[in-house]
Amino acid sequence: MRFKVILFLCFFWIFGFAQTYQQIKNRFDNYLNYRGGLTSQVQIESNKIIFYNVQKQIVFVLLKEDWQKMAALLKTLPEDSLEKIFLNEIILKNHKTSIANSTKKSLTELKIMIDPGHIAGNLNMAHTEQKFLHFTKQNHPALKQDSVDIAEGVLTFQTASVLKNMLREKGITVSLTRKENSTSFGCTYEEWIKNFKKKTLDSLLVVKKITVQKHKQLISENSSKFFVDFFKDYELQQRARVINAFKPDMTVIIHYNVDEKNTDWKKPSDKNFCMTFIPGCIIADNLKTTQGQINLLRLLLTDDLDASERISGLVVNQLSRQLNIPVANKADATYLSEHGIATPTNGVYSRNLALCRMVQTPLVYGECLYQDCENECYNLLQNTETAYGIKTNKRVVLAAQSFYNAIMEFYTK
Repeated sequence: MRFKVILFLCFFWIFGFAQTYQQIKNRFDNYLNYRGGLTSQVQIESNKIIFYNVQKQIVFVLLKEDWQKMAALLKTLPEDSLEKIFLNEIILKNHKTSIANSTKKSLTELKIMIDPGHIAGNLNMAHTEQKFLHFTKQNHPALKQDSVDIAEGVLTFQTASVLKNMLREKGITVSLTRKENSTSFGCTYEEWIKNFKKKTLDSLLVVKKITVQKHKQLISENSSKFFVDFFKDYELQQRARVINAFKPDMTVIIHYNVDEKNTDWKKPSDKNFCMTFIPGCIIADNLKTTQGQINLLRLLLTDDLDASERISGLVVNQLSRQLNIPVANKADATYLSEHGIATPTNGVYSRNLALCRMVQTPLVYGECLYQDCENECYNLLQNTETAYGIKTNKRVVLAAQSFYNAIMEFYTK
């Protein structure tokens, strides 16, 4: 039986990491342990945290006296070092670090990463990633114009770009995970397919991350099917790496939603809500890797989850106020009632989303509005606004203003 214990973590200067047993237990029970799925693998006791494997063997123990020290490491060390600690391959002695609560920083000391959801900068790419709306009079005779075409990736990038400029005016250092019509790899999807698809799949085959059969299947797929089967999730991992390498004080993830019951999204809907997501609803499959276990430990030991709920509550209130749309209740979407946990903060839900798990900072994952709402879809096409040189529509500008207002309130009040 392999038994890994963190020991000898000494001489830390730590601020903002004084976690109590009750705080950690509350995070586990009410945000992270989705429907009890982690109960057999994670045990939270008043004096230690224990991780088990599927055979119920102890694989990791963290004693209470090391909780604060480990929390500091989880916020400062790179992923490879953290994995070595977790696997007990190295013991850190006399390791010094200084952690300051980011809410105490001045605006000019802050670093914020903005992730514009999806990739598309045009309708062709939006069709490839299946994040588009296409309404026609043929499908919906009551449509007010011949057709409505919306690419979510365009809206998110415009929103992120306006928000970036707003924040930079306050002296905040801001970066985006991607450029316009680009992936987080720094190139378009078409360029990645041409230059990196085979190299990537070959490398994954060599290290046995995929089977020969899977390699053969993926190599033969066209770009649309390959995007769904492989690239979408692979690129999300790269986004997390880009974010974590930047070491921001906060991460802002921007999305625009649709009515899940508006089947095939060929006609407008009468529904419109805003909502925000934070990490949570972790399941046993998420703990199969060392990185997954480290992600859970960070959410247990640091204030990231608490800060995420606070900024997310501020954002959803601003979205509702600025855009004049209601905040989603749990019954308003199946993924909220069946796959989410409603937090005590109205409109903020814990969900098991990849970026929410992997990003090592407080975050807000904002769903601004429903693109397919009958009122919204026409407004989103009216590019009558120019903000910081960006040609867009009033709804995008108001969405960016919502994030900006919330961030200012979070850091200045």
